[in-house]
Amino acid sequence: MNSKLLLLLSLSLILLWSCQSDTEDPIDPSVYGHEYFPLEIGKYRVYQVDSIQFDIGNNNLPETDSSRFYIREEIKEVIEGAEGEQVYRIERYRTESLDEPWSIMDVTTETRGVNQAMRTEGNLRFINLIFPMWEGITWDGNLFLPDDIIVFVSGEAIEMYKNWSYEVLSVDQQESVEDLTFSDVATVQQANDENEIEFRWSQEKYAKNVGLIYRERWILDSYCKYTGDTGPCIGLDWRTKSGRGFIMREQIIDHN
Repeated sequence: MNSKLLLLLSLSLILLWSCQSDTEDPIDPSVYGHEYFPLEIGKYRVYQVDSIQFDIGNNNLPETDSSRFYIREEIKEVIEGAEGEQVYRIERYRTESLDEPWSIMDVTTETRGVNQAMRTEGNLRFINLIFPMWEGITWDGNLFLPDDIIVFVSGEAIEMYKNWSYEVLSVDQQESVEDLTFSDVATVQQANDENEIEFRWSQEKYAKNVGLIYRERWILDSYCKYTGDTGPCIGLDWRTKSGRGFIMREQIIDHN
């Protein structure tokens, strides 16, 4: 074959491939599962939060403090991250009653790449989801957290993120939260670890085109862990024997 003709043919093939690459989107959100972690300026979600905090009171026996409040999250803007990625800035508001004004609580950020979705809270970065998602897939969602990280609950130190391991339990399931029903929900188990003196259990649920709709966490230490005598706690349930930590349930009640 004539060398000039061969060169022309090669250039034509390269040009054709380039045009296809520019016009075709290789990422199919429905296949990857990106709809479970939607990011769009103006989107908001409102949660009802029920919490029980545990502390060791007089006579080394546990005391509890229960509360209910509401959190509103709204995506305010997009900023460029350190590596050029899109970072969504989210303002969070809190009120003790839906009849009262909202007060700014804090600011968090979320990002979503091709293979993972991340959220930063209190300067801690979590890998909440990975893509594509399927039942049984596991990952280290606390990869960016220090191994010895300590969280303070009611002024007391607790190893909140001890022995966490993320796993997708189910996808595309219909579920109801309060008065809202969602046709496609993914459930992620973040922690499920228990021994005589510690209990770490955390689960999140995400709905397509909505995001997080439910979160429940049991981060508990038995009061017997701190008295040095485990005998009195044998056979007791965690609501009875917990002396440090919390139980918290967040449920979505409104969104757009």
